[in-house]
Amino acid sequence: MAMVLLFNPRLSTGFSIIIVLLGVYKIFKNKNADGAAHIFAAYVVGIEVLFRMNSGGFGYEYGKYATILFLTLGILVGSRKRKLPASFIAFLLLLLPSIFFVDYPTFDLSRQMVSFNLSGPITLGIAGIYFYRRRVPIAQLRKTFLAMLYPIIAMSIFVYFRSGSLEDMEFTTESNFQASGGFGPNQVSTIFGLGILLIAAAYFMNIRLFRIKNLDIIIMLALLIRGLATFSRGGMLAPIVAIILCVVIMSLTDAGFQAKLSRAVYTFMAVSIVATIGFFYVNEASGGLLEMRFKGESMYNAEKSNLFSGRMEIFEEDIEIFQNNVLTGVGPGMASEKRGEISGIFSAAHIEYSRLLAEHGLFGIVAILIIVLFPVSTFFKLKSSDEKILLILCTVFVFITLGHAAMRLAAPGFIYGLAYIAIYRKTR
Repeated sequence: MAMVLLFNPRLSTGFSIIIVLLGVYKIFKNKNADGAAHIFAAYVVGIEVLFRMNSGGFGYEYGKYATILFLTLGILVGSRKRKLPASFIAFLLLLLPSIFFVDYPTFDLSRQMVSFNLSGPITLGIAGIYFYRRRVPIAQLRKTFLAMLYPIIAMSIFVYFRSGSLEDMEFTTESNFQASGGFGPNQVSTIFGLGILLIAAAYFMNIRLFRIKNLDIIIMLALLIRGLATFSRGGMLAPIVAIILCVVIMSLTDAGFQAKLSRAVYTFMAVSIVATIGFFYVNEASGGLLEMRFKGESMYNAEKSNLFSGRMEIFEEDIEIFQNNVLTGVGPGMASEKRGEISGIFSAAHIEYSRLLAEHGLFGIVAILIIVLFPVSTFFKLKSSDEKILLILCTVFVFITLGHAAMRLAAPGFIYGLAYIAIYRKTR
């Protein structure tokens, strides 16, 4: 697919339509007994940025819309034996009151801003309802991982051929659009980071993704190198921090994990070696600028800190907006207008937590508490090591992603929901 889109980007729209039609057909055919809803949703999550690179899909928010569609259909046509989680239903309801305060000149612009800012949180809420304690066989979880990984690998090939080798690129201490295939480095890096996370999760959970031995390590290294080359730090830090915290928390709290500590150490060492090789290679190719980027240094101004890439200013402005609109916030998308009034810069949200405060007020505070505290309470109820590993990896990855890329992609919402599945291993 990557090579096809290189020669004819317009075909991405056709592919996106086929995915939706085939997904809906498969979900209804077996009433989602085979997990078609989350497998097709996983594929959409993996391919969303590749479609955006080629202007494919039903508009910019295709990935979120398709994910919501598949998971909602899965809820409706599937078995109704599971109790729906009240916390995620409440989360969705908390998003609604602020819609009435959206005040853009035209209805179409208002619709676009509401869609852009709420489609991500809605994806998270629907994914939470769909996945919570859903029994997923380990073989089906493998299919779900691969459904995301294959398009991510295709995107890495697409980026390589569009961008060329690292030695031919021009680097600065800013995000690198050339290394991102001409698209947003933040989104590209986030998806490559997701690929790294999935491979690490499979290792921890003893899931063999590919028949060829060590192919997953090679793919991880390739994703890491391409992700680092974007100079967008958050996407690469998210899986690394998630892996480290997973090893630490599981080693301290789970006896089953402690018994298999040798595999965990092997996985951690493999990731560490891959990360070190990738970092030194990209740093060498960039003439040491990658190291400066991660230190927050600017090649243009030695006194200027580039550590948060302007996000702290946006965060502070969001807090000011919240303080002036504590009860209901200013409405989805309206914080951008208010930030323009404060600083003269009409910037989109980069930090989902402060966006929820500024645009949803007290309702946003409750929404944040739900998504942060719910996994903590769930963790102490789980008995399966596999389920704990998945919960830690997914939620830490999402929490970091929300801090640097908000919910521009379907990925954080879908991965957050995936954290709550009940993994089923057949016993002989």
